Amino acid sequence: MKQPNKREPLSRERILGAALDIVDREGLEAISMRRLGQALGVEAMSLYNHVPNKAAILDGLFETVLAEVPSAKRAGTWQVALRERAQALRKALRTHPNTLPLFATRAAVTPGAIAHVEAVLDTLRAAGFSPDEALSALQVLMAFVVGHSLSSYAPQPDDAQSHPAYQQLSEKDFPRVHEIARVLDSHDVEKEFELGLEAMMTGLEATQARRKPARK
Repeated sequence: MKQPNKREPLSRERILGAALDIVDREGLEAISMRRLGQALGVEAMSLYNHVPNKAAILDGLFETVLAEVPSAKRAGTWQVALRERAQALRKALRTHPNTLPLFATRAAVTPGAIAHVEAVLDTLRAAGFSPDEALSALQVLMAFVVGHSLSSYAPQPDDAQSHPAYQQLSEKDFPRVHEIARVLDSHDVEKEFELGLEAMMTGLEATQARRKPARK
């Protein structure tokens, strides 16, 4: 006689995986304990044995997306390490654009998420940045990656989108705007991201270089 299939037991990882699937398909606003319970085929109350509330789910989603960013490599320079982590975070955010508001509004809270913060800070401190400089570098790097990803990939409902009519402006009054309007369709936002990242790395290198003479 065929044995019935056993249901996979609930766990924090399984709940967060289901939550990310929902967010990828339907957006952050779709997340609720009831919706998660339905997706997992369980009563919503049973989720509380693994995640205490919705805030914990959102913090877990933050961690789950960051888990797609590879661990820092010890080989190479600090510039290479930071650049690779920024590019990997960009890729993860591009893969899960509906989670972008989390990264724009929440801090790393769970140990799994904080481990990524620790890795970046350790890279910067080993490169000679002071604790305050390392914090600033981390913050501006995150702000650039998340902010540019928001502007490039955050989904918007159709009734919230705007479409500037640059061509209708006076070319005499706005000659440069007309120039960029002609290249917008072919503009590569990934090359734009790399330009900004390179500029930021140049600034961080200058900050580190100013400190070197004072260090023994």
